[in-house]
Amino acid sequence: MKQWKRVLVLVLVGLALLLAGSFIAVDWMILLFGVQTIYAGVAKPVMSLLCLLLALLIGKDGIDRSDTILLVIAFLLIVPVDVLMSVVALSPDIGVASPAFMAGGVLSIAAHLVLLVRHGRGFPYLRSDFRRERGRAALRSFLWLPLLVFGLCALALIPLAGPMIRIGHLLIGLVYSAVVATSTWVAWETVRFGLYPRRSAWLVGVAMTCWFATEIVGEIYNVQFGRISDLAFNFVWIFYGTTILCLALSGYRWSAPESSISGRSRQRAA
Repeated sequence: MKQWKRVLVLVLVGLALLLAGSFIAVDWMILLFGVQTIYAGVAKPVMSLLCLLLALLIGKDGIDRSDTILLVIAFLLIVPVDVLMSVVALSPDIGVASPAFMAGGVLSIAAHLVLLVRHGRGFPYLRSDFRRERGRAALRSFLWLPLLVFGLCALALIPLAGPMIRIGHLLIGLVYSAVVATSTWVAWETVRFGLYPRRSAWLVGVAMTCWFATEIVGEIYNVQFGRISDLAFNFVWIFYGTTILCLALSGYRWSAPESSISGRSRQRAA
């Protein structure tokens, strides 16, 4: 990566962190002191735009061309989602069963599907030859990760099922949660099977785990448990801001490709 681009990336990351710190602080001031302001609702989509800019800047410094394209497409879906969700949060007249919220949910699912394709990298671990080569013991070893992720998702949602039915949010809530859980599982397979360079793989894993946490605390807010839901709202963007920033940074190739490193090593050895 050229020096000017590295500096620009660091500046954008710094701006995103400062912005996130400011609106998270404002959220807590609203909760604790009843401050009346729309700053946080406006600033949150701006952070999404900064992350989109980070993705657009990747260019030739990405993992590969298709990975960069998929990441940019995902952010082009994420930004309008965050705008719609901010509108829902700012307006007391718009609820979780409103068209704006539902449209945001559908676009968010579309973003997850794009990210599933991106992070799956062809899903080599699902191929029949993979299972055949490794046998039953390896299959049992493989299954613990998806079972853990989906099990945690079920444990978190079971207590929320009744309130979700009450507000007419059960179907989209369950579908969205299943998609997020699948995204989290696939993200960690990138780490387990080395489908990305190590730094990028870990950024993907952390990003989607935080999105999983966002979904859980978001559902607690949506069902309106009173003070508990008010507290949950203030944690949504702590997790979600981490998600989108890590996702944007995961698209960069932070070190030279292994083939290039190997080639230089062979030259030195010769």
